[in-house]
Amino acid sequence: MNWKLAIEINRRALLRLLRHMLEMAGSGETVTRAVHRAVIAILLPAEAAARRLVAVRAQGLPAVAGRGRRAGGGGGVPPESRKGLVRFGLFDPRRYAGPPRPKRSSGGEPNVWGLDGTDTRPPLCAPTKPDDPVTARHLLRRLEALGLALNDIDGQARRLNRISAAMDRPIRPMRPGRPPGHRAVQEGMAGWRVVDGVLADCHDLALLAYVEPVVIDTS
Repeated sequence: MNWKLAIEINRRALLRLLRHMLEMAGSGETVTRAVHRAVIAILLPAEAAARRLVAVRAQGLPAVAGRGRRAGGGGGVPPESRKGLVRFGLFDPRRYAGPPRPKRSSGGEPNVWGLDGTDTRPPLCAPTKPDDPVTARHLLRRLEALGLALNDIDGQARRLNRISAAMDRPIRPMRPGRPPGHRAVQEGMAGWRVVDGVLADCHDLALLAYVEPVVIDTS
């Protein structure tokens, strides 16, 4: 297995997807709701794919000696310098495992309007529309963090190993089961996207990295 080449091929594919998302989002303070949803639909699996590339690279780096739980949490960044720092999330969001969440009402009006006998009905929320403007601040920060991570895979891998050393145990950034953004489609099927193929390749690569030695030639 040429681990270095496999990482680089997928890294470049993710960078192309990142450029596409940046073009979709633009540089304004707001985007339409439809654009926001379209970007997130690509960004979620792209972030998951990037985490798996970082995990593979981390397996090819020398182990870091444990330094206690207080070490590594800040990744070597002084506390006074962390404010406003754009940092890529190295760990998959965990699945919700609690009781079923109550479903939101799909419409209609409440039967009781006031305990004091009044009938002052609150205004109903207007239905959302695809062209409604929404803030783009958080979205652009996530895109920026993804770009920084893709351009510094080695640095992110060392950061992951520092966190693992601080916890005094190996840590896998991947949650059990299917990765975030996974879609049960294959190339050639209706609805298949490039990001689906990249995520599938990166996920398989990361799973293999935990059962086979990862040797990366840095010369």
